[in-house]
Amino acid sequence: IFHNDKKTFLIWVNEEDQLRIISMENGGDVKGVFDRLARGIKAVQDSVKKESGKDFCLDEKYGYIHSCPTNLGTGMRASVHIDLPGWTKHGVDKLKARCEELHLQPRGTRGESGGQT
Repeated sequence: IFHNDKKTFLIWVNEEDQLRIISMENGGDVKGVFDRLARGIKAVQDSVKKESGKDFCLDEKYGYIHSCPTNLGTGMRASVHIDLPGWTKHGVDKLKARCEELHLQPRGTRGESGGQT
């Protein structure tokens, strides 16, 4: 994992995907997080192309090709972590049912890797 000093921009190499580029921060500046991500992806893409002469693998039908088939397509996934203190009194099963109704996926406090929901 490579990251900037503030740990708001990270690059994982050969994890679940061949290359995972992450932009994140506390607070509500979603546009700022996305802008940082877009600039970072461009910088990584330009660097890879300069060093290897090759670009990211893009298939007309499947989009960007990654190691993990669940990430075919744009290769982009957005997550927002929010605190829902009122839902703890209703229980995890009620929260999961409500998320299902809204077509959302509840994740643990550590994102997709686990932790308390």
